[in-house]
Amino acid sequence: MAKRGSWALPISVFLVIALIIIIFFWFALFKTGNVVYYGQDIKNPADGLTIEEAILRFNEDFVFYLLYKIEAYNLHNPPLTKDLPKMEIIVGDDIYNAVIDGGRIFVGNGKIDKKDVVIRTTKEEIVKMMIDVNYVKKSFNDGKSSIKLVASKTTLFAKGYLNLYNKLIGNSITGNVVRMYLS
Repeated sequence: MAKRGSWALPISVFLVIALIIIIFFWFALFKTGNVVYYGQDIKNPADGLTIEEAILRFNEDFVFYLLYKIEAYNLHNPPLTKDLPKMEIIVGDDIYNAVIDGGRIFVGNGKIDKKDVVIRTTKEEIVKMMIDVNYVKKSFNDGKSSIKLVASKTTLFAKGYLNLYNKLIGNSITGNVVRMYLS
């Protein structure tokens, strides 16, 4: 004779797994809305400067502003971890690093350990991106700037890099998910 309620355990386990998967995709695909720059006047450091003048004054403020414009503040820890999103930005011969913590972008000089991605570009390209945010995709698609994925694809996906990658490259999210897991 079959026990009553023998179906309850498998169904419960299935529902818990389904809930975890839904939460994972929610955090990975959708913006978390944790921007802390409300009400702050984030000024473009290249405003009023020629490209040549901006290149001469180039510093981490330029890197910060670019990351702000491509909405890097939407990167987040994977659910249930304290693994902060970390980037290394190589601009010509200079190396900068960025850490996103709770929607705040922190930029510094030098290399960083356990980085997720490496962005490589030039000062001129960053200045052009700051002048025209639509130039970002052109720079990356033309090969003048590049992004190298260092962390595992699962980690990148969980931290929200898919949306950032979309801002830089301009491909659709669906295509990126498929491409991430097939490559």
